[in-house]
Amino acid sequence: MEIFNAAEGGLENVSRSYKKFGLNIESNNDINFTEWCPGAMSISIFGDFNGWKRNEFVAKKNEFGCFCLIIKACDDGSPRIKHKQKYKIQI
Repeated sequence: MEIFNAAEGGLENVSRSYKKFGLNIESNNDINFTEWCPGAMSISIFGDFNGWKRNEFVAKKNEFGCFCLIIKACDDGSPRIKHKQKYKIQI
């Protein structure tokens, strides 16, 4: 249990990790990327949106094996990585 407390602030937070990991668009349209990949040496995100520059967005690895990166929104406030919402979820 100590590792869960140290890494994520407790087991409850670990159980909600689906809200944290992957690519998530924040309310200001920044894109927050977090991935647990302790065996990886490096992770970067690249594609059409940045001209395939592999070294522009390189995630930083923390002591628990999580890579984290924030891709700031464009000057016009839109997300840097364009996407289309395919599904509408109602709760």
